[in-house]
Amino acid sequence: MRALSETVIRYRVADIPMTTDKLVIEGVRGGRRKPICLFPCSGFNIPGEAARRASAIISEEIFPDISETLGIVELTRAFIDGNTPSFRKKLGKQKVITVDGCSYQCAREFITRFLRIEPEREIVIGLGGNREEEASKLTRTRKEDIDRAVLLIKECIEEIYPKSG
Repeated sequence: MRALSETVIRYRVADIPMTTDKLVIEGVRGGRRKPICLFPCSGFNIPGEAARRASAIISEEIFPDISETLGIVELTRAFIDGNTPSFRKKLGKQKVITVDGCSYQCAREFITRFLRIEPEREIVIGLGGNREEEASKLTRTRKEDIDRAVLLIKECIEEIYPKSG
């Protein structure tokens, strides 16, 4: 059996080819800036996962021509690569919608505190009904939670970007 430290070191020194040069300057997927940027929560809790997965569904399946999903991972990568000003400039030219899973609103906090960008809209998904009490017992995100999040994001985009519908 391998020691945990060997595994950590092996992954730490792995060659990770991701850089943010093209991501930040040219835009994600396709090389052009899209008018809407969804900036979701990382998804460490159940409603956060629904926020993250719903954002991906919107930008990849429902509105792929006008929206993209960037998040805390891309912001962190931009920071590590020294491209935070370019990342800020790019988001400053888009209508940014933060999609958070809970009232901590980590996605919103990241872009307002670190990038000093105010989102066009803020969505907080939460859990439907009286499921907040059972949140710590949940082990997976329900399809209904993701579908509800998709609907909320879709309505928000149609409101701020009427050409989408």
